[in-house]
Amino acid sequence: MLWQRICPALLLISALGGCGSGHKQADALDRAADQSDPTAAAQLHNEADAIRDTGAEGNVSDAGSPAQAALQNAGNAAAATPPAAQTPARPTNTQTGAPH
Repeated sequence: MLWQRICPALLLISALGGCGSGHKQADALDRAADQSDPTAAAQLHNEADAIRDTGAEGNVSDAGSPAQAALQNAGNAAAATPPAAQTPARPTNTQTGAPH
């Protein structure tokens, strides 16, 4: 379920791995946020703003880059958010297994 929420963002970041400047990293994170669930999106937008403010450099795909840290933080934030309420399964008769 978590992957369904952040996988599009990860794919977008991977495709933009050659970007070098901080603004390109931040722009890539903003685009990834546009494809993420609300919790991850908020985290990605905040991280993108922080990258712009600090002028962080590096490639999006570099291990330990600000963009990679942002993706990790967004994934952690999304994982900590409980999934939307699901419709409970229809109760069954415990003796026969048939629906009530």
